[in-house]
Amino acid sequence: MTEPKPLLPGWEDLEISTQIIIRDAISRGIEVEVIDRKENFLRLVKGNHSEFVKEASKTRLDSLMTYLVMENKIASKLVLSENRVRVPIGKDYSRMEDALLDYPLFQSKKKVIKPVTTNFGIGIGISNPNDSLEKFTFFVKQAFSFSNSVIVEEFIEGPEYRFLVLGDEVVAVCNRVPANVVGDGIHTIRELIETKNKDPRRGEGHITSLEKIQMSETESLVLSDSGLTFDSVPKKDEQVFLRKNSNISTGGDSIDVTDLVHPEFKTIALNAAKAASAVICGIDIISSAITEKPNPEHYAVLEINFNPVLYIHEFPYAGKPRAVGDKILDLLGFT
Repeated sequence: MTEPKPLLPGWEDLEISTQIIIRDAISRGIEVEVIDRKENFLRLVKGNHSEFVKEASKTRLDSLMTYLVMENKIASKLVLSENRVRVPIGKDYSRMEDALLDYPLFQSKKKVIKPVTTNFGIGIGISNPNDSLEKFTFFVKQAFSFSNSVIVEEFIEGPEYRFLVLGDEVVAVCNRVPANVVGDGIHTIRELIETKNKDPRRGEGHITSLEKIQMSETESLVLSDSGLTFDSVPKKDEQVFLRKNSNISTGGDSIDVTDLVHPEFKTIALNAAKAASAVICGIDIISSAITEKPNPEHYAVLEINFNPVLYIHEFPYAGKPRAVGDKILDLLGFT
């Protein structure tokens, strides 16, 4: 288990990714000035060299337009497809009525419904084949509550992986496992969640290496798809998923797989970053065979993330920790 003690005593209120940058900067003799604590906005100074860094990965290296393209799922999907990067097939909507009218088009398919502008997996829903119109409507309304436009697209089967691209290198890859608990044949799902949430690595607000698993309407809906409730008692060693999206920010687990992925997947991630002219980004790829040569039938690039968190790689739930903060300082020209 990764050591759960504070990364930087006295800085615990800052995002843990920001703490990583501060730690690595201090170790290089770089002066750290907190410009706006609530915004995790720093200025790093060494001699005549000064750099602003916001939320650990927002720097001068990426233009405003690059951020906007990455943030907007329609724009990022466009640049990816135009650069021959495999992306899921789907449609975008600016009116809820239009999305609901297309329910028959997606009814027989497993699909993802997500806001056009989102981060940390907020507002994303996954609907199973032949889900009711009522359930489809719930996910569409949820997505529209976070954005003026939404995307409905095919769901590609397989685990989801975050490729952290820094410059011209994939420096880390982790498998992001959706929020889950493992049964012991005795305790309820609610009790298992409460026990798992006692892990000192789990907290709220991105100031710990993992986030607490929630027990909201979304988790309840996912359980109901499997005929379960929070009061159900899973069998011993039965893994029960509470979310369909794999974001660590919604209680998922990060497992480092940097040394296991097929090298061509790293090339795909680099090509995706290049398509958006991104220097620092996270590329999300879903694949049922990540260790094998990429087959377009079994993978897709889901999105480009403009603010990739560092802590999922520095402090994975399982696997080898990866030092990534120093890489950003290298890109910024600090020695």
